Parts: sequence; structure tokens; C-alpha cells
Amino acid sequence: MGWRERRRRRRKLRSKWLPGYWLRHPAFALAACSLTTLVLATVAAVSAYETNRLNTHGVRASATVLEVHGGSSSSVRARFTTADGRTIVTEIHDYYWDPVPRKGDTATVVYDPDDPPNVVRDVRMGDGYLDAWVPGGLALLFLVGGAIFFARTWDTWMILANAWRAGTP
Repeated sequence: MGWRERRRRRRKLRSKWLPGYWLRHPAFALAACSLTTLVLATVAAVSAYETNRLNTHGVRASATVLEVHGGSSSSVRARFTTADGRTIVTEIHDYYWDPVPRKGDTATVVYDPDDPPNVVRDVRMGDGYLDAWVPGGLALLFLVGGAIFFARTWDTWMILANAWRAGTP
């Protein structure tokens, strides 16, 4: 028996609490996939609720563009008057950018009478149901695809995690 075999015998198992083990463990990947699915489903549900609120109870108003913010988070700061006479100044993220808005432009917006500063959309954007279907479809894809993936590869992930723990390649 050589020195390598004696050294290999004395080697202890690594702890299950080290990141090398639990990052290779299939339960970690399953939890990450489940969390992603939950976040996407929540985003879809909130978007569907707000879209439904705007489409069923929304009130139209004429808004004046105060500022235009382009770039990665494009939005328009606008002012409009609600049906009960309140003047609201808010950021509108669902704004139609064709043509590019300029300061002083007017647009028709639809707002939620219960929350006018936060739930506002440009009428030209349409119903907005696509905003709810995309994250909902991605959540469904993660759920079904993740289930198939983990059913087919669970044993392989366990072998890799235990091999790392034992220190074998």
C-alpha cells in the first residue's frame, strides 16, 4: 500500500454546510427554481390585477407632460386633474413613445380612481394584458421545465454533491 492510498483513507468527509456541497445539491437548485417561479407568478398576478382594475374601473383624463426621462427606465412625468378635482403629478412608465414625447405635450391617460398617483397608463398603450401574460407564461415554463429537469437529473446532482463531499473527482 502506497502513501497515496493511506492518505486517501485518512481523508475526512467535507461538511454538508460548506457552499461547495449545497451549491451542488439538487435541493438548492430546486429552491432557486421555485423562488423564481414564485416571483414571476407574483409579478403576473399584480400586473393582471392592476390591468383589470384599469380596464374595468379606470377613468380617463387629459395629462400634460412636464418632464421626459429616456434611457433604460423610460418614463414621463405628467400632471392631470382627476374627476373629483385633485391635481396629480406622477411618473407614467406605461407611456407610448411614438412620437417621442416632449415637454408640454398632452396625452389621454387612464388612472385608477382609488390610487391615481401610482396606477396610470397612457390610453394608446392598449389593454395591457400582455404585461400579465408574459411573466405568467415564464412562471409556467419554469414550473413545468423545472419539474422535468429535476426528475431527469436528480440522481446525477446527488452523485456530484456527494463526490465533492468525499473529495473524489
